[in-house]
Amino acid sequence: MNEISWLSLPDAQKLLSPEHYAHLADNGSLTRRVKNSCSDQFEVQLIDQKTVQPGFQERKLLNLPETKQALSRQVYLVCDQKPMIFARTLLGLTEKNRLLTERISTLGEQSLGSVLFRDPLAIKQQMHLACLSCSHPFFDPINLSGLSLEDNVWLRRSLYHYEGCNLIVYEAFIAFPKAIDRAN
Repeated sequence: MNEISWLSLPDAQKLLSPEHYAHLADNGSLTRRVKNSCSDQFEVQLIDQKTVQPGFQERKLLNLPETKQALSRQVYLVCDQKPMIFARTLLGLTEKNRLLTERISTLGEQSLGSVLFRDPLAIKQQMHLACLSCSHPFFDPINLSGLSLEDNVWLRRSLYHYEGCNLIVYEAFIAFPKAIDRAN
């Protein structure tokens, strides 16, 4: 996969409207925000779950040697029958990560957020943003037919440390959730 040029949050803030930046930079549960913005139905649709060879940047973040593979789990967060977020999780397939890999492998159509945000030991260590053309190879596994090839999609990459493991969570904002009351 083509490597992605990531922006720090301050650099990305200069390119975004305040509303879009607030969504992208938020540290809370994206699943909860999408769920709260739905008027009718929310669901997690499992797209794919498989073993992959991570890219150079990913191996570095996951502290994986070149020969190790990773579990890749890809889902849509769907609001009122419209995919809003494409999410991809990567976790190195090592003995140290075995228990977390098993837990993620059995999530099915539950969100990863249902695991990460219930446990105070899950620590988000860093977050970066990128703006990609919808024709970028990152989006090859999914159908972005509702967007023209000139459209860009904002992508968020978060590195979590959980149960002694590093995992990467990518979230592509196909559509932004409606603004919600933070008191909820």
